[in-house]
Amino acid sequence: MRLRILLFGCIILLATEISGQNVYDSIFVNGSWRYYMAHLPTGYTSNNNYPLVLGFHGGQQAATSSLGWSAFAYQSRLSEKADSEGFIMVYPEGRLINNNRSWNAGNCCPPAMNQSVDDVGFVSLLLDTLFNKYAIDTTKVYATGSSNGGMLCYRLACELSHRFAAVATNAGSQLFEPCNPTNRIPIISFHSKLDPIVKYEGGMGGAPPLTTIFFPSQEVILQFWSQKNSCQKRDTIQDGNEMDYDFIKVHDCACNVEFHHYATSDGGHSWPGGNPNNNPVSTQIDGTDLLWSFFQQYSIGCATSGVVVPTKKSIEKRVFPNPFSDTFRVINAIGEEDYRLTNVYGQLIWNGKAIEQEDFSQLTSGFYFLSVGNQVFLLAKQ
Repeated sequence: MRLRILLFGCIILLATEISGQNVYDSIFVNGSWRYYMAHLPTGYTSNNNYPLVLGFHGGQQAATSSLGWSAFAYQSRLSEKADSEGFIMVYPEGRLINNNRSWNAGNCCPPAMNQSVDDVGFVSLLLDTLFNKYAIDTTKVYATGSSNGGMLCYRLACELSHRFAAVATNAGSQLFEPCNPTNRIPIISFHSKLDPIVKYEGGMGGAPPLTTIFFPSQEVILQFWSQKNSCQKRDTIQDGNEMDYDFIKVHDCACNVEFHHYATSDGGHSWPGGNPNNNPVSTQIDGTDLLWSFFQQYSIGCATSGVVVPTKKSIEKRVFPNPFSDTFRVINAIGEEDYRLTNVYGQLIWNGKAIEQEDFSQLTSGFYFLSVGNQVFLLAKQ
Protein backbone atom coordinates (compact mmCIF):
# COMPACT_ATOMS: atom_id res chain seq x y z
CA MET A 1 0.00 0.00 0.00
CA ARG A 2 2.82 2.37 0.89
CA LEU A 3 4.50 1.60 -2.44
CA ARG A 4 1.30 2.53 -4.27
CA ILE A 5 1.11 5.84 -2.40
CA LEU A 6 4.74 6.61 -3.25
CA LEU A 7 4.17 5.76 -6.90
CA PHE A 8 1.03 7.91 -6.98
CA GLY A 9 2.95 10.78 -5.43
CA CYS A 10 5.70 10.43 -8.05
CA ILE A 11 3.11 10.50 -10.83
CA ILE A 12 1.61 13.73 -9.45
CA LEU A 13 5.07 15.29 -9.11
CA LEU A 14 5.97 14.27 -12.66
CA ALA A 15 2.74 15.77 -13.98
CA THR A 16 3.42 19.11 -12.31
CA GLU A 17 6.90 19.20 -13.83
CA ILE A 18 5.70 18.48 -17.36
CA SER A 19 3.55 21.59 -17.73
CA GLY A 20 2.83 24.84 -15.95
CA GLN A 21 -0.26 26.06 -14.17
CA ASN A 22 -3.24 27.91 -15.70
CA VAL A 23 -5.08 30.47 -13.56
CA TYR A 24 -8.25 31.99 -15.04
CA ASP A 25 -8.95 35.32 -13.35
CA SER A 26 -10.68 38.69 -13.73
CA ILE A 27 -10.41 42.37 -12.87
CA PHE A 28 -13.06 45.09 -12.75
CA VAL A 29 -12.43 47.84 -15.30
CA ASN A 30 -14.66 50.80 -16.16
CA GLY A 31 -17.81 49.18 -14.82
CA SER A 32 -17.35 45.67 -16.22
CA TRP A 33 -15.42 42.50 -15.47
CA ARG A 34 -12.53 41.71 -17.79
CA TYR A 35 -11.03 38.22 -17.96
CA TYR A 36 -7.62 36.70 -18.59
CA MET A 37 -5.77 33.40 -18.36
CA ALA A 38 -2.37 33.41 -16.66
CA HIS A 39 -0.04 30.53 -17.48
CA LEU A 40 2.72 30.07 -14.90
CA PRO A 41 5.66 28.12 -16.31
CA THR A 42 6.87 24.78 -15.03
CA GLY A 43 8.79 25.23 -11.80
CA TYR A 44 7.37 28.70 -11.11
CA THR A 45 8.51 30.13 -7.78
CA SER A 46 8.04 33.55 -6.23
CA ASN A 47 11.77 33.62 -5.49
CA ASN A 48 12.52 34.44 -9.15
CA ASN A 49 11.44 37.34 -11.35
CA TYR A 50 10.10 36.13 -14.70
CA PRO A 51 9.67 37.87 -18.06
CA LEU A 52 6.01 38.44 -18.95
CA VAL A 53 4.36 38.05 -22.36
CA LEU A 54 0.79 39.17 -23.05
CA GLY A 55 -0.88 37.33 -25.94
CA PHE A 56 -3.94 38.85 -27.65
CA HIS A 57 -6.32 36.68 -29.64
CA GLY A 58 -7.79 37.77 -32.97
CA GLY A 59 -11.32 39.03 -33.48
CA GLN A 60 -13.77 36.23 -32.82
CA GLN A 61 -17.25 36.19 -34.33
CA ALA A 62 -20.29 34.46 -32.87
CA ALA A 63 -19.32 30.98 -34.07
CA THR A 64 -16.03 30.99 -32.17
CA SER A 65 -16.39 33.67 -29.48
CA SER A 66 -16.74 31.08 -26.72
CA LEU A 67 -13.12 30.05 -27.36
CA GLY A 68 -11.73 33.25 -25.88
CA TRP A 69 -8.09 32.93 -24.90
CA SER A 70 -7.80 29.23 -25.76
CA ALA A 71 -7.94 29.72 -29.54
CA PHE A 72 -4.79 31.85 -29.58
CA ALA A 73 -3.02 29.67 -27.01
CA TYR A 74 -3.71 26.59 -29.16
CA GLN A 75 -2.60 28.17 -32.43
CA SER A 76 0.57 29.83 -31.12
CA ARG A 77 1.70 27.18 -28.60
CA LEU A 78 3.03 30.03 -26.48
CA SER A 79 2.25 28.23 -23.22
CA GLU A 80 4.54 25.39 -24.25
CA LYS A 81 7.21 27.95 -25.09
CA ALA A 82 6.73 29.58 -21.68
CA ASP A 83 7.30 26.21 -20.00
CA SER A 84 10.50 25.49 -21.92
CA GLU A 85 11.95 29.02 -21.69
CA GLY A 86 10.72 30.12 -18.27
CA PHE A 87 8.44 33.12 -18.76
CA ILE A 88 4.89 33.93 -17.62
CA MET A 89 2.32 33.85 -20.42
CA VAL A 90 -0.93 35.76 -19.99
CA TYR A 91 -3.86 35.71 -22.43
CA PRO A 92 -6.27 38.64 -21.97
CA GLU A 93 -9.74 38.31 -23.47
CA GLY A 94 -11.63 40.88 -25.50
CA ARG A 95 -15.00 41.93 -24.12
CA LEU A 96 -17.83 39.64 -25.17
CA ILE A 97 -20.37 41.90 -26.93
CA ASN A 98 -23.32 40.34 -28.78
CA ASN A 99 -21.46 37.02 -28.86
CA ASN A 100 -18.41 38.64 -30.45
CA ARG A 101 -14.95 39.33 -29.04
CA SER A 102 -12.66 42.00 -30.44
CA TRP A 103 -10.13 44.66 -29.47
CA ASN A 104 -10.37 48.40 -29.96
CA ALA A 105 -7.20 48.95 -31.99
CA GLY A 106 -8.23 52.42 -33.20
CA ASN A 107 -9.92 52.09 -36.58
CA CYS A 108 -10.55 48.38 -36.03
CA CYS A 109 -12.36 46.24 -35.02
CA PRO A 110 -16.10 46.00 -34.30
CA PRO A 111 -17.80 45.67 -31.89
CA ALA A 112 -15.10 46.91 -29.46
CA MET A 113 -14.20 49.79 -31.81
CA ASN A 114 -17.83 50.86 -32.26
CA GLN A 115 -18.40 50.93 -28.50
CA SER A 116 -15.08 52.69 -27.76
CA VAL A 117 -13.97 49.96 -25.36
CA ASP A 118 -10.96 51.14 -23.35
CA ASP A 119 -8.70 48.17 -24.03
CA VAL A 120 -5.55 50.22 -23.42
CA GLY A 121 -6.86 51.05 -19.94
CA PHE A 122 -7.64 47.37 -19.39
CA VAL A 123 -4.11 46.35 -20.37
CA SER A 124 -2.53 48.98 -18.14
CA LEU A 125 -4.59 47.92 -15.12
CA LEU A 126 -3.94 44.27 -15.93
CA LEU A 127 -0.20 44.89 -15.80
CA ASP A 128 -0.53 46.52 -12.38
CA THR A 129 -2.56 43.54 -11.19
CA LEU A 130 -0.10 40.97 -12.52
CA PHE A 131 2.86 42.80 -10.98
CA ASN A 132 1.16 42.53 -7.58
CA LYS A 133 0.17 38.87 -7.94
CA TYR A 134 3.21 37.28 -9.54
CA ALA A 135 7.00 37.47 -9.55
CA ILE A 136 7.63 39.51 -12.71
CA ASP A 137 10.64 41.38 -14.06
CA THR A 138 8.86 44.65 -14.89
CA THR A 139 11.62 45.65 -17.34
CA LYS A 140 10.96 42.55 -19.47
CA VAL A 141 7.30 42.83 -20.43
CA TYR A 142 6.26 42.02 -24.00
CA ALA A 143 3.09 41.90 -26.08
CA THR A 144 2.10 39.78 -29.06
CA GLY A 145 -1.11 39.13 -30.94
CA SER A 146 -2.62 37.86 -34.15
CA SER A 147 -4.99 39.68 -36.51
CA ASN A 148 -7.04 42.14 -34.41
CA GLY A 149 -4.80 41.22 -31.45
CA GLY A 150 -1.75 42.23 -33.48
CA MET A 151 -3.44 45.52 -34.33
CA LEU A 152 -3.91 46.17 -30.62
CA CYS A 153 -0.19 45.53 -30.12
CA TYR A 154 0.58 48.39 -32.52
CA ARG A 155 -1.73 50.62 -30.48
CA LEU A 156 0.04 49.55 -27.27
CA ALA A 157 3.35 50.43 -28.93
CA CYS A 158 1.93 53.91 -29.50
CA GLU A 159 0.27 54.48 -26.12
CA LEU A 160 2.02 52.19 -23.60
CA SER A 161 5.57 52.09 -24.97
CA HIS A 162 6.86 52.91 -21.47
CA ARG A 163 5.45 49.61 -20.20
CA PHE A 164 6.57 47.21 -22.93
CA ALA A 165 10.08 46.23 -23.93
CA ALA A 166 9.03 44.97 -27.40
CA VAL A 167 5.97 43.82 -29.34
CA ALA A 168 5.32 41.14 -31.95
CA THR A 169 2.44 41.28 -34.43
CA ASN A 170 1.03 38.72 -36.83
CA ALA A 171 -1.48 39.14 -39.68
CA GLY A 172 -2.26 42.66 -38.49
CA SER A 173 -1.98 46.28 -39.51
CA GLN A 174 -1.53 49.60 -37.76
CA LEU A 175 -4.81 51.47 -37.37
CA PHE A 176 -4.24 53.92 -34.53
CA GLU A 177 -3.28 57.57 -34.80
CA PRO A 178 -1.90 59.92 -33.67
CA CYS A 179 0.90 57.61 -32.56
CA ASN A 180 3.42 59.29 -30.27
CA PRO A 181 5.27 56.68 -28.20
CA THR A 182 7.18 57.96 -25.20
CA ASN A 183 9.80 55.19 -25.52
CA ARG A 184 11.57 53.67 -28.49
CA ILE A 185 10.06 50.25 -28.99
CA PRO A 186 11.38 47.26 -30.98
CA ILE A 187 8.92 45.40 -33.20
CA ILE A 188 8.88 42.05 -34.95
CA SER A 189 6.06 41.26 -37.37
CA PHE A 190 4.89 38.31 -39.44
CA HIS A 191 2.54 38.42 -42.42
CA SER A 192 1.66 36.08 -45.25
CA LYS A 193 1.64 37.56 -48.74
CA LEU A 194 -1.41 35.35 -49.34
CA ASP A 195 -3.41 36.66 -46.39
CA PRO A 196 -6.99 37.05 -47.73
CA ILE A 197 -8.30 39.02 -44.72
CA VAL A 198 -5.68 41.68 -43.94
CA LYS A 199 -3.98 41.92 -47.32
CA TYR A 200 -0.23 42.30 -47.46
CA GLU A 201 -0.37 45.18 -49.94
CA GLY A 202 -3.11 46.95 -48.00
CA GLY A 203 -6.68 47.84 -48.94
CA MET A 204 -10.14 46.99 -47.67
CA GLY A 205 -10.53 43.97 -45.42
CA GLY A 206 -11.24 40.71 -47.18
CA ALA A 207 -14.13 39.41 -45.08
CA PRO A 208 -16.99 40.73 -42.92
CA PRO A 209 -17.00 42.74 -40.71
CA LEU A 210 -13.76 44.22 -42.08
CA THR A 211 -14.83 44.96 -45.65
CA THR A 212 -15.41 48.65 -44.84
CA ILE A 213 -12.05 49.08 -43.05
CA PHE A 214 -8.99 50.28 -44.95
CA PHE A 215 -5.74 48.61 -43.84
CA PRO A 216 -2.30 50.13 -44.47
CA SER A 217 0.17 47.89 -46.28
CA GLN A 218 3.05 46.20 -44.50
CA GLU A 219 5.46 48.49 -46.37
CA VAL A 220 3.72 51.57 -44.98
CA ILE A 221 4.00 50.19 -41.45
CA LEU A 222 7.72 49.56 -41.92
CA GLN A 223 8.20 53.10 -43.17
CA PHE A 224 6.13 54.52 -40.34
CA TRP A 225 8.14 52.88 -37.55
CA SER A 226 11.41 53.58 -39.34
CA GLN A 227 10.59 57.25 -38.97
CA LYS A 228 9.38 56.91 -35.39
CA ASN A 229 12.57 55.19 -34.29
CA SER A 230 14.92 57.33 -36.44
CA CYS A 231 16.28 54.28 -38.26
CA GLN A 232 19.10 54.71 -40.78
CA LYS A 233 19.49 51.33 -42.49
CA ARG A 234 17.33 48.64 -44.02
CA ASP A 235 18.37 45.22 -45.29
CA THR A 236 16.24 42.75 -47.22
CA ILE A 237 16.95 39.05 -47.54
CA GLN A 238 14.89 37.18 -50.10
CA ASP A 239 14.33 33.43 -49.96
CA GLY A 240 15.44 33.35 -46.33
CA ASN A 241 17.13 30.05 -45.40
CA GLU A 242 16.02 28.82 -48.85
CA MET A 243 12.47 28.67 -47.46
CA ASP A 244 11.00 31.27 -49.87
CA TYR A 245 10.19 33.92 -47.27
CA ASP A 246 11.47 37.50 -47.22
CA PHE A 247 13.17 38.98 -44.17
CA ILE A 248 13.41 42.75 -43.76
CA LYS A 249 15.60 44.18 -41.01
CA VAL A 250 15.35 47.89 -40.17
CA HIS A 251 18.25 48.87 -37.94
CA ASP A 252 20.72 51.54 -36.87
CA CYS A 253 17.82 53.13 -35.02
CA ALA A 254 17.73 55.32 -31.94
CA CYS A 255 18.42 53.39 -28.70
CA ASN A 256 19.52 50.37 -30.79
CA VAL A 257 15.95 49.20 -31.38
CA GLU A 258 15.15 47.28 -34.56
CA PHE A 259 12.14 46.29 -36.67
CA HIS A 260 12.19 42.74 -38.05
CA HIS A 261 9.60 41.75 -40.63
CA TYR A 262 8.95 38.27 -42.06
CA ALA A 263 6.85 37.96 -45.22
CA THR A 264 5.95 34.38 -46.05
CA SER A 265 4.87 33.14 -49.47
CA ASP A 266 2.66 30.43 -47.99
CA GLY A 267 0.05 30.31 -45.25
CA GLY A 268 -2.79 32.78 -44.85
CA HIS A 269 -4.54 34.55 -41.99
CA SER A 270 -2.99 32.28 -39.37
CA TRP A 271 -0.12 31.94 -36.90
CA PRO A 272 3.06 30.93 -38.79
CA GLY A 273 4.41 27.56 -37.73
CA GLY A 274 1.51 27.06 -35.33
CA ASN A 275 -1.42 24.73 -35.02
CA PRO A 276 -4.06 24.96 -37.76
CA ASN A 277 -7.08 27.22 -37.75
CA ASN A 278 -9.51 27.75 -40.62
CA ASN A 279 -6.72 29.25 -42.80
CA PRO A 280 -3.58 27.62 -44.22
CA VAL A 281 -0.60 27.79 -41.85
CA SER A 282 2.87 28.84 -43.01
CA THR A 283 5.56 26.19 -42.71
CA GLN A 284 8.36 28.57 -43.71
CA ILE A 285 8.89 30.16 -40.27
CA ASP A 286 7.94 29.56 -36.65
CA GLY A 287 6.54 32.79 -35.25
CA THR A 288 6.72 31.65 -31.63
CA ASP A 289 10.42 30.76 -31.79
CA LEU A 290 11.28 33.93 -33.66
CA LEU A 291 9.42 36.31 -31.36
CA TRP A 292 10.97 34.84 -28.21
CA SER A 293 14.48 35.08 -29.68
CA PHE A 294 13.71 38.70 -30.55
CA PHE A 295 12.16 39.56 -27.18
CA GLN A 296 15.15 38.26 -25.24
CA GLN A 297 17.35 40.97 -26.73
CA TYR A 298 15.36 43.80 -25.13
CA SER A 299 14.33 45.28 -21.82
CA ILE A 300 12.37 48.52 -21.46
CA GLY A 301 14.52 51.10 -23.20
CA CYS A 302 15.15 54.79 -23.34
CA ALA A 303 12.63 57.57 -23.82
CA THR A 304 12.30 59.39 -27.11
CA SER A 305 13.71 62.87 -27.47
CA GLY A 306 11.46 65.74 -28.37
CA VAL A 307 8.25 63.88 -27.57
CA VAL A 308 5.19 66.09 -27.48
CA VAL A 309 4.17 66.82 -23.89
CA PRO A 310 0.69 65.31 -23.57
CA THR A 311 -1.31 68.50 -23.40
CA LYS A 312 -4.92 68.87 -24.46
CA LYS A 313 -3.89 70.39 -27.79
CA SER A 314 -1.48 67.60 -28.75
CA ILE A 315 -3.74 64.75 -27.65
CA GLU A 316 -6.90 65.93 -29.37
CA LYS A 317 -5.48 66.72 -32.81
CA ARG A 318 -6.78 64.36 -35.47
CA VAL A 319 -7.30 64.35 -39.23
CA PHE A 320 -10.72 64.06 -40.87
CA PRO A 321 -11.67 62.45 -43.14
CA ASN A 322 -9.15 59.63 -43.24
CA PRO A 323 -9.12 58.05 -45.85
CA PHE A 324 -9.51 61.29 -47.87
CA SER A 325 -10.19 61.94 -51.56
CA ASP A 326 -9.23 65.56 -52.19
CA THR A 327 -9.10 67.65 -49.00
CA PHE A 328 -8.93 67.04 -45.26
CA ARG A 329 -8.78 69.11 -42.11
CA VAL A 330 -6.88 68.89 -38.85
CA ILE A 331 -9.37 69.00 -36.01
CA ASN A 332 -8.37 71.15 -32.99
CA ALA A 333 -5.55 72.87 -34.87
CA ILE A 334 -4.81 76.35 -33.50
CA GLY A 335 -3.84 77.87 -36.86
CA GLU A 336 -0.12 78.24 -36.16
CA GLU A 337 1.05 74.75 -37.08
CA ASP A 338 3.57 73.97 -39.80
CA TYR A 339 2.58 70.96 -41.88
CA ARG A 340 4.68 68.56 -43.95
CA LEU A 341 3.04 65.99 -46.22
CA THR A 342 5.38 63.28 -47.51
CA ASN A 343 4.97 59.96 -49.29
CA VAL A 344 6.07 56.68 -47.71
CA TYR A 345 9.56 57.14 -49.15
CA GLY A 346 10.04 60.42 -47.33
CA GLN A 347 9.68 62.62 -50.43
CA LEU A 348 8.12 66.01 -49.68
CA ILE A 349 4.69 66.51 -51.30
CA TRP A 350 3.63 69.76 -49.66
CA ASN A 351 4.56 71.97 -46.73
CA GLY A 352 3.05 75.11 -45.28
CA LYS A 353 0.38 76.29 -42.84
CA ALA A 354 -3.01 76.49 -44.62
CA ILE A 355 -3.28 72.79 -45.45
CA GLU A 356 -7.08 72.76 -45.24
CA GLN A 357 -7.21 75.02 -48.31
CA GLU A 358 -5.14 72.64 -50.44
CA ASP A 359 -6.62 70.29 -53.04
CA PHE A 360 -4.84 66.92 -53.07
CA SER A 361 -7.12 65.22 -55.57
CA GLN A 362 -4.19 64.86 -57.99
CA LEU A 363 -2.30 62.56 -55.61
CA THR A 364 -2.21 58.89 -56.48
CA SER A 365 -4.04 56.48 -54.20
CA GLY A 366 -1.91 55.19 -51.37
CA PHE A 367 -0.47 56.23 -48.02
CA TYR A 368 1.10 59.48 -46.88
CA PHE A 369 2.59 60.90 -43.70
CA LEU A 370 1.40 64.24 -42.31
CA SER A 371 3.81 65.79 -39.80
CA VAL A 372 2.44 68.40 -37.42
CA GLY A 373 5.29 69.46 -35.17
CA ASN A 374 6.40 66.24 -33.48
CA GLN A 375 3.20 64.39 -34.29
CA VAL A 376 2.93 62.14 -37.34
CA PHE A 377 -0.36 61.01 -38.88
CA LEU A 378 -0.71 58.14 -41.33
CA LEU A 379 -3.18 59.16 -44.09
CA ALA A 380 -4.80 57.05 -46.79
CA LYS A 381 -5.62 58.66 -50.16
CA GLN A 382 -8.57 57.00 -51.93
